[in-house]
Amino acid sequence: MTIEIADRLIKLRKKNGYSQEELADKLGLSRQAVSKWERAEASPDTDNLICLAKLYGVSLDELLSTDEDVETIVKEQVKKEAKEEKDSSITLEDDDGSKVVIKGSHMECLDKDGHIIKKKPKTKFLLWLDAVDGILSGLALVTYIFLGAFLNMWSTAWIFFFVPEFLCSIIRAIYKKNANNVNVAFLSIFTFFFICLFLPTHVVGFPAHLWHPMWTVFLAIPVYHGVIGSINKALGKKDEDDQIEIDKP
Repeated sequence: MTIEIADRLIKLRKKNGYSQEELADKLGLSRQAVSKWERAEASPDTDNLICLAKLYGVSLDELLSTDEDVETIVKEQVKKEAKEEKDSSITLEDDDGSKVVIKGSHMECLDKDGHIIKKKPKTKFLLWLDAVDGILSGLALVTYIFLGAFLNMWSTAWIFFFVPEFLCSIIRAIYKKNANNVNVAFLSIFTFFFICLFLPTHVVGFPAHLWHPMWTVFLAIPVYHGVIGSINKALGKKDEDDQIEIDKP
């Protein structure tokens, strides 16, 4: 709706002696709906336009006539729809009173008191550890290529790829005092391939290269995290406590 039409609605309402509340009652709407029409933030639907024209004793053409061109009207409509989309929100509430509010492409997490929950920035040590992890991973790649090219160890040197992340995950777990940060998945994959490919039969007790039943090593992943999670819960510690902060006004 254009500003010109919105102003006309205000003048016609006042001319006919209606307050916003009275007009809203007659139309079976909320006062806020009428207020939005008169601020050009929303447009009456067809039925409401007909009712307004009858109440004010004017034709629809008189009610909606405007000097603005089509391009200007379309631009205002697009701008209004963009604003409505931005202002619209979806709220999801948990049993403990915490909420997730989605506004367009923006999302906020709120605690039960309405304070914003934000992810804590990483400490300098964790940033440093991530950098070390990346450097060691690069060195592992160089080592693999070197051993493969000069010693023909293409099929065995891959074990170096598992070392950086696993070692850094242990350091990360110690720093955060949370064993759930240990990368058990990497350890399980390494153990599976190492035993199946390298250890001789007399060590493992069954023929080498027997991929079954060694797949059962992957069961360690849910078991490990399940046990650690239960211990953390019993101690009243949340896994992500060190990753969030409450933004209080």
